[in-house]
Amino acid sequence: MAYRAFYALPVDNFKTSTGQPTNAIYGFAAMIINLINQEKPTHIAVAFDVSRQTFRTEKFPEYKSNRTATPDEFRSQVSHIYEVVNAFGINRFELPGFEADDVIATLTKNAETEGFEVLICSGDRDTFQLVSEKTTVLYPKKGVTEMSRMTPDAVIEKYGLTPKQYPDFAALRGDPSDNLPSLPGVGEKTATKWIVDFGSLQDLIKNAESISGKVGDALRANIDQVKLNRELTQLQTNLELPLSLDVLKWTGIDPAEITKIFEALEIRALRERLKSLPQIGGSITSEIDIKVKVVDYLGLNQILIDRRLPIALSVEIADRKIISYAVALDESEVLHVISGNFGDWITDSAIPKYLHRAKEILKITGLSGLDADIELLAYLVNPGSRNLDLSDLAQRLLGISDENENLFFIFNPKSAAWIFRIQKDLQTEIATMGMSDLYLKIEQPTLLLLSKIESTGIAIDRIKLEDLASQFSKITQEQTSLAHEAAGHEFNVNSPKQLQSVLFEELKLPKTKKIKTGFTTDAESLEWLFVKTKHPILKYLLRIRETSKLLSTVEGLLSATESDGRIHTNFQQTVAATGRLSSTEPNLQNIPIRTEEGRKIRDCFVAQSPYINLLTADYSQIEMRIMAHLSNDKGL
Repeated sequence: MAYRAFYALPVDNFKTSTGQPTNAIYGFAAMIINLINQEKPTHIAVAFDVSRQTFRTEKFPEYKSNRTATPDEFRSQVSHIYEVVNAFGINRFELPGFEADDVIATLTKNAETEGFEVLICSGDRDTFQLVSEKTTVLYPKKGVTEMSRMTPDAVIEKYGLTPKQYPDFAALRGDPSDNLPSLPGVGEKTATKWIVDFGSLQDLIKNAESISGKVGDALRANIDQVKLNRELTQLQTNLELPLSLDVLKWTGIDPAEITKIFEALEIRALRERLKSLPQIGGSITSEIDIKVKVVDYLGLNQILIDRRLPIALSVEIADRKIISYAVALDESEVLHVISGNFGDWITDSAIPKYLHRAKEILKITGLSGLDADIELLAYLVNPGSRNLDLSDLAQRLLGISDENENLFFIFNPKSAAWIFRIQKDLQTEIATMGMSDLYLKIEQPTLLLLSKIESTGIAIDRIKLEDLASQFSKITQEQTSLAHEAAGHEFNVNSPKQLQSVLFEELKLPKTKKIKTGFTTDAESLEWLFVKTKHPILKYLLRIRETSKLLSTVEGLLSATESDGRIHTNFQQTVAATGRLSSTEPNLQNIPIRTEEGRKIRDCFVAQSPYINLLTADYSQIEMRIMAHLSNDKGL
């Protein structure tokens, strides 16, 4: 399950400031917390594999030999996972020569014998053989958070077999993940039918001569391998374990130890969730108590008029207007203004200000004195992260979850205090990484410049753009009529289903690539068909695709043009991991240039008073230049 957690959570989003991966640790700990809260167990044990060398590899050296080496990013987390399990007050088992599932099987048998109801949490389907009226397997459906409850009825519903029959079925089916060969030509349906018809694998083998056809030949030719598969699939239920069930009684976590571990690993988002668990000898300390006071904007102005210490600002925006905001004077004191009015302090550059997504606030308020944008700081710490919303940062860096704070739907004035605290941690991290100059001399000045560029916008020749829209619309209509004429009737040229019917059933054109809904009719396939057949309908359809796309681009630009005759795009500074800017609402980096008609669209962007000309700037072969600099290759 720890391995599943490793792949369920992106490692780039879960690292300490020193680069230690924590995604498997986080996912595994979160899973245990969820299981304890949901299932309320009285006894808990965790089993781990020791190595891949077990009694199974002695009998079948190829067992699991197809698996790739364990990633170093996971290996570096294993010892910390052990520490977390210990701090949770849970006994763990590792038995040389056996797999974790064998330990689980033995514990299950012992627990059932003593009258316990057993829950097994495992991602290995071999554990389905342990399912009974007393034992349920929690099998992960998605990551390590969503579980299917595999009861006897659930196993029968899924496989058409009882849990006791599952190993027989698995022996016939084989298991690619364990490198256990399957029978040639025998799939799950045939394997299930045989086990149902004969009752067991043993009785099937006794009657192997009665199986006709190629599948019968395959069974008879591979009986020894099937028997070996069955032996390897069977879990061991009689191991000698070092601890009795009484010792597995769970009484709670060690709050001091788990806090120490999570702090060292910079895992803060689980801290609040730990409070719901029973604790031994103490408790998890509470978050900083944040006091919020509602004031009017004039009163706030008086408080801040002579201030020179930093503040944090969080705003509530609706329809590009600020309708309320909160100012944190420190990590615990917040002043909330239920208004969009600001005093002189907003433009006072002598007051350092911390914000989240400062660019939008700069455009609305004309703010001066920006000292830190925590979104930009968090991006520099981890450029690959896709979770830079304030709610995500608060959860990840402060351990504040939606369970105890309404992060997502209603503006929370406490968010100003969160910004105050987060910037402190991120500034420290940036300094440790040696990137303070990168932020102060490049990224933040770029943010300020982008804010001005977006506010200014770029002018559009609306008359020329509207004329282009009419031209493209007319061409599209004309080409559609020609396509209808070529087909002999009207049809929806934008419907893949109708297009398939016309091209492949009525006109009998060669089939393209097979897809779920028939045969593909994308532009590349239509071009291939046209080259192959020269049928005129394909020329019309390709022209329709071309002009429809141009028309969509033009209509998007017209709808984005505001009352000042300019388009105010949004340049995103924290999206591309490479640091490259992207443009949205609308995407001005996607205006066509390779065709004459595309260049006509570009010609609609004009210089407007007080500006004289348009300036375009781009790095020429920037990757090559970086490579030349780093390599000192004189040839480059």
